Amino acid sequence: MNFLPVITVAAIGHFFLLLTRISSLVFFFPVMNNLAVPKTLKAAFSLLLALLFFNIVPELSGPPLFSRGLLEITLILLREMVIGMLVGLLANMVFAAVQTAGQMIGFQMSFAVANVVDPITSLQVPLIAQFYYMLAMLFFLTLGAHRWIFRALGESFNLIPLAGFRPDESLPVLMLRYSEAIFSTAVKLAAPLMAALLLSDVSLGVVARTAPQMNIFIVGMPLKILLGMLLMSFSFPYLVNILGTLFRLLFNDIMFLLKVSGSG
Repeated sequence: MNFLPVITVAAIGHFFLLLTRISSLVFFFPVMNNLAVPKTLKAAFSLLLALLFFNIVPELSGPPLFSRGLLEITLILLREMVIGMLVGLLANMVFAAVQTAGQMIGFQMSFAVANVVDPITSLQVPLIAQFYYMLAMLFFLTLGAHRWIFRALGESFNLIPLAGFRPDESLPVLMLRYSEAIFSTAVKLAAPLMAALLLSDVSLGVVARTAPQMNIFIVGMPLKILLGMLLMSFSFPYLVNILGTLFRLLFNDIMFLLKVSGSG
């Protein structure tokens, strides 16, 4: 008796569609998009997820994938790739807001010239911005928000069947609105520290006027760094609560984005 599974052309096409959507999400995932993570690990993880979803997700309706024309196959694969990219991009917008907030705070703390290499983009980023980014990443994993992303991936196959990506005209407007929220969220995160550091600048200006013999540039820079570090340590509970809210809203935003993408 032959116990080997029957591999058909339709099954190969079904697996290929699953792999396209899943791998695009994995390669854009906030944790996995790090250049320090080997590409072979990302590919192996994508293959594992595709195998897990293989018998759960309904097959492509109509003719099998590889029995269609080359242009139609290309368009279907591109649509599946865009779905995973949209989910990953939306998740990365939260971390972009946190990194922008850290950049604003670092500028006020006189850390604008203190840069480190971002392992994700291989670009020079301010020190405080990278610290806030890594802190958000650790809290993201601690909270278990990465499981919400993969839950959204599973729900995407119910909301958007294979080759069912039919977005309406509201999708570009929605993505622009999410992009605009990066700056507003960054300002909300950085506003308390920026306001306190601005008051310190005003105080140093008053001191410079009342005591002209004091070299305010030599005294002011270490004082602002010390004050910024103290304020950052005091603001961690506030930051954790805000990040928890952002990550919970992220799952709702992803689900709404998937519904819009499959409603056209």
